Amino acid sequence: MTVAAMADIVARYDQYFAVVRARTPEQLDLAYRLRYQVYCVEHRFEDPRWHRDRREADEDDDRSAHALLLHRPSGAAAGTVRLIMPALGERPRPLPIEQALDPVARARLGALAPQQIAEVSRFAVSKSFRRRHRDGRYGEADDVHRDDAAATVDRRVMPFITLGLLRAVLGICLEHRVSHLAAMMEPALLRLLLRLGLVFEPLGGLVEHHGLRQPCLARLDDLTRRSRQAADLLWHYAGRDLVEIEAVGRAATDPGWLHRA
Repeated sequence: MTVAAMADIVARYDQYFAVVRARTPEQLDLAYRLRYQVYCVEHRFEDPRWHRDRREADEDDDRSAHALLLHRPSGAAAGTVRLIMPALGERPRPLPIEQALDPVARARLGALAPQQIAEVSRFAVSKSFRRRHRDGRYGEADDVHRDDAAATVDRRVMPFITLGLLRAVLGICLEHRVSHLAAMMEPALLRLLLRLGLVFEPLGGLVEHHGLRQPCLARLDDLTRRSRQAADLLWHYAGRDLVEIEAVGRAATDPGWLHRA
């Protein structure tokens, strides 16, 4: 894709979508409702009987930073994501991913300072903004629904809908001075991130968790450096955040960085 084409996609994307941190009760309610639709109704990853209020929430939400991707013309929630933060204090709570790791991978994760790690979770795109078939839970193809709010969106933008959620993840990492991301990812999401130049390293082998998932880990400044060097679409969309993340990554090599941040 040429520089001009990437600039055009970014401009069109910003015309249709806004990324916001979900902090208010109303914003969180939108996120939980969308999660219910995706995780309980469409894919049955979670039992809808446990969420009779039609909101999918769990015990990790109270230690998570949440974000929404909003469709500007309608105000509809097009996507959501959260980052689970390790609890600090005398009795920190382990990240959910740790339960799926073998001893070697768990030791590798445990070698990092807890304050530096967050786990990407509940990465979801509304059905209205996704493709109809195959493994496209993340809207990465151009065969999308043309009903409701999605019908207003330029088709050239739809294959890149997850850009906003990725920018939200980067923004949360900056706010909380996170230097490493952990995740339990579907192969489809890993392939999508790879096409965007984001490479996550495996933490052990595939595990069964609502289907096959790959536990993985990435250092943020490694991800952002690759994006800058490639001058790819993510760089054109979120370059300022990527530069700041590289600075945080360099600072993280200093043991005193958290106290000065």
